[in-house]
Formats: sequence, C-alpha cells, structure tokens
Amino acid sequence: MMDKTCITMVLDRSGSMSSCRQATIDSVNKYLAEARGSELANADFELTIFDSISIDTIRAGRLADAKDIATEDFVPREMTPLYDAMGRGIDSLDRRAADGKAILVVVTDGMENHSRKHTHTSISELVRSRQDKGWLIIFLGAGLEAAEQGTRMGIREANVASIGLDSASLDASMEVMASINACYARAATPAQARAYVDAPKMSAPVRKRMGDLTGGAGLFNRSGKRPPPPPAANPSAKVASEDSWNEPREDGWRE
Repeated sequence: MMDKTCITMVLDRSGSMSSCRQATIDSVNKYLAEARGSELANADFELTIFDSISIDTIRAGRLADAKDIATEDFVPREMTPLYDAMGRGIDSLDRRAADGKAILVVVTDGMENHSRKHTHTSISELVRSRQDKGWLIIFLGAGLEAAEQGTRMGIREANVASIGLDSASLDASMEVMASINACYARAATPAQARAYVDAPKMSAPVRKRMGDLTGGAGLFNRSGKRPPPPPAANPSAKVASEDSWNEPREDGWRE
C-alpha cells in the first residue's frame, strides 16, 4: 500500500506576475479549498515561491492546516530561475516522500532566465528519474512557449498545459490540479501511481477552460516536429544529477 502523499507547488513570483497577482493568489486559495475537501487533506504540502532574489517555502505541513495566502505573501519581483526552483522542489520531495507518492506542480508565466545551479540538462535528468519512480509532475505555463519548457524537460505530455493568466483561466487550472492530484493520491500501489502519471488527464474542453484556445492541439506539435531543447541559461552553472543544496552560499540563495 502507498498511504502517504507529498505535494510541492512551485509558483513563479517573478516581476511579470504583477499583472495577475491577485488572480494568482485567489486561484491558489481555490486549490487549497478544493484540496482540503478531498483525499489530499492529510497530504504533506509545501508551497514554494521563487524569483531571482530568493526561493521561499511559505507554507509547509498538513494540507488541511495550510492557511490561505494573502497579498503580502506574494509580491512579484525580479527574474525567473525556473530550473533552480524546480530543483529545490524536487529535493524537498526527495526528503519527504521517500517511497510514497510525490506530486510536483510548477506554475510559471515566463521563460527560464536566471538559474545558477541547474541547467536544462540537469533538471531534465531529475525530472525523468523522478517520473520513472512514479512521481506526478505537472507543468502549467502561461502560453504555448512557456508551457513547451515542460515537454522539453521530459515531463509527460499529459501533464503539461498552456494556461491563461486571467481569473477564470487560473481558477479553472487550479480546480483541475486539485482534481488530478486527488486522483493520483488514490493510487494504492506503485504500479497504479505510475499508470496514472502516463494517463490522459485534461480533455480539449478542459484545456480551453484553462486558457489554451487550441485545446492542447497547439502545444505539442506546432511545426510538425518537437523543437530541440534550448541551451542552458547559464553555461557555467553546475550540472548535477543529485541536488542537495548543501553547499555554502554567500548570496540570496543561502537558506
């Protein structure tokens, strides 16, 4: 049996999120409200927000006990170290989930542009290895270009979505995430968990409600073939297949 479910939501706090600040706050609170009334109530939950100044975990513990986020909790600023934020989330789930069920939800409105530790190569290795273990990794990107970052990392296509940043699209996206997360939490065995990771989850009408006017058709094959992965944002960054975050740091990334 697989009883324990651990969830980490990694939420973009870069400056461009200013235009949808309140809508983002409201939609995350909608996710929490939906999840509290489901199989996720007893899940081990973390909410991590990130920008190029810091990566901060602002909620941690039993999901049912997680307080709604307020305006002062989410202040958009600076740039988008997407790979580093995902690496931090994966590292946290490694510690908390052990052999249990692990869910990583990533929400971003832009492109990776400021990671210092991880590259496209290193984060892709982590993503693929954790999915092979049965983790559910969901990637929500605002628009097709941002969303394609998820598929380029190797996240299962069924778990990547292009979303809108208006209130209706964000609310729908978080309602869908709560439902998908609850379905995964019901898995009783590792085989069931892995099967659900690969299973279709978001129909074309659902994707349209989430803000993708193409219903998903434009996300995976806009030009007839998948484009190659982009170059690493920081060629000098350390490529690491294991992410410990234990090295001494004298900058804003120090915990």
